[in-house]
Amino acid sequence: MMKNQLFATCLILMALLASCSSYKENIYFQGLERNPEMAYKITNFSPPTIQPGDVLAVTVKSLNSDGSAIFNSGSASSTSAKGKDAGAAAPSGNDGYLVNKDGEIQLPLVHGVKVGQLSLEEAADAIKNKISSYLKEADVTVSLMNFKVSVLGDVAHPDVLSVTDERFSITDALSRAGDLTPTANRKNILLVREIDGKRKYINIDITSPKLFESPYYYLKSNDLIYVEPGKDKFASQSTTFKILPIIISIASLILVTYQVTK
Repeated sequence: MMKNQLFATCLILMALLASCSSYKENIYFQGLERNPEMAYKITNFSPPTIQPGDVLAVTVKSLNSDGSAIFNSGSASSTSAKGKDAGAAAPSGNDGYLVNKDGEIQLPLVHGVKVGQLSLEEAADAIKNKISSYLKEADVTVSLMNFKVSVLGDVAHPDVLSVTDERFSITDALSRAGDLTPTANRKNILLVREIDGKRKYINIDITSPKLFESPYYYLKSNDLIYVEPGKDKFASQSTTFKILPIIISIASLILVTYQVTK
């Protein structure tokens, strides 16, 4: 009777220890101090800068609606230019303006506008200055049409995500991909980023609260996120890896029970 009770207790303890270990490994932002009285300044966000190959949506609003429509592209308010004297044909509403290798976009009437390496807000100011001869007190907004992030690996829904908000984080991307699966390796998420013609490989640990301070927390256009599967995923698919730990555990329990009760 005593042996049976000891054997059952050992089994329960081992099961509890295994479940606790698995539970802790799946917690995000471990050790984060959850104090509403504390506030941490955000210093790791920088607005995206426009690069050659980007496609820009430009929205121009002014008292002269017909004049504004000549410049609009890539937005719901975009329409084609009217009249023959447009200087250059306005692009269709959904095309947007392609940034060429020299960092310029070609606007009707004013032609080349240098926007490369500018933030979206700075690009809007540059366009506003260029069209000021045609439209007074115009309101210009610029957004990226081809801001995308790829998420693949051990997530619920791998996908290429189209992004409309320039302030887009790695947690936003993982949420959009349906979150990590239970078998995903949360300590070794790979971020691939192209910067100035070079490719960087960055390791992300989503279990650490330091993620929020990382310069890679906020994503850039064309970032790729790869979620590495944990060893448990492959162990569960292999009969050998599945049975071996059970055999070792049973043998260990028998040995401990024998040593205690002999």
